Amino acid sequence: MTLFSGAPPRPAAPWTLLLAVVALLGAMAVGCGRSDEAVQSSLQQRLAADPATSSAHVTVTVVEGVAHLKGETETLAQQEHAVDIARAVKGVKQVQSEMRLNDNALTEEVKKAIAADASVSQVPLRIEVKNAEVRLFSDKTNSDERTRLKELAGGVPGVVHVEDNMK
Repeated sequence: MTLFSGAPPRPAAPWTLLLAVVALLGAMAVGCGRSDEAVQSSLQQRLAADPATSSAHVTVTVVEGVAHLKGETETLAQQEHAVDIARAVKGVKQVQSEMRLNDNALTEEVKKAIAADASVSQVPLRIEVKNAEVRLFSDKTNSDERTRLKELAGGVPGVVHVEDNMK
């Protein structure tokens, strides 16, 4: 008894075989992808183990391969390093940073920005920062100095609002 009759079956065209291999590899890549939980755990471990970021108060969530970094750091360099670490973790497709400087660090950055500007560096000034909002106090400023001080403080990365309490 014969299972087929006539000529033997023709081999598949080379492009058909190539498409099948590509489809199989794509399916394997999807099946082998790391879960968001595994990526998040790996990222948290790396941030905690790195001396430059271990003191930061950063929380990490990963959703569909997008790493979200939130919290406070002591320096802008610390934020940049945390983002670099996140980008290097296998399974991270994108990084969104919502980190900010802690209030003490932000106060220092505002002071540095003002000290670097000769037009206002000598103005007697008290600076308070709470939750990334800067309050400027002085009773010895003119209109131009107040405007410049607000511009400088507002230009510091991480400052969300500047309140003018100057006279």
